[in-house]
Amino acid sequence: MARSSNRLARIKMRRLLQSKRGKLVFVLSIVLMIFLITSVVNRIANTHTVWHFDCYADSYFSHQGESSLKVDKSNLWLSLDIDHHQAKLIYKIESSVHGTEIAQLVGKVDHVDMGSFTYHLRLTLQPTLWQTSSRLKPYLHNEFGIMASQKIVGVSIAQQVQVIDLDNALTSTTLKFLPSNNVWSCQLRSPDTAH
Repeated sequence: MARSSNRLARIKMRRLLQSKRGKLVFVLSIVLMIFLITSVVNRIANTHTVWHFDCYADSYFSHQGESSLKVDKSNLWLSLDIDHHQAKLIYKIESSVHGTEIAQLVGKVDHVDMGSFTYHLRLTLQPTLWQTSSRLKPYLHNEFGIMASQKIVGVSIAQQVQVIDLDNALTSTTLKFLPSNNVWSCQLRSPDTAH
């Protein structure tokens, strides 16, 4: 009995799909599915327009420059704020011997690639008072692929930040910075506590 009712249902479905009304229902169903998928993607994109990350250097930390880096990863920290189309990136290195160095870059979000969840940033390093034996300046030259002989302050820097892991509670994430490929573990702050 069940077999014959299944066969009858398939025949009715086939006839419906072959009719004009059935084809219209099928096309409208496809359009509705595309609309729903697009709405979900837009909703995700719109909820990710304000981010506040506090990060520390994670497992993979590359050296791509010409000079050796004298940076202890455990003393290096960064903060990344993305507020719609504005971006601010602050690097900080602390040491009991050398004191604290801070460098701030500000700029804009050029675009977001939602497929790979990558923010394409255009940043400019703000004027900074470097220490005589700065450890942060060589690190930044390495991070942005700028030769040590080149000026870094005021130069427009292209930086890509890829969200490679994000927990369900939206409290922690892993960021990958390109082109350096450095990986950072980050805590997400709510917009209310970011400042």
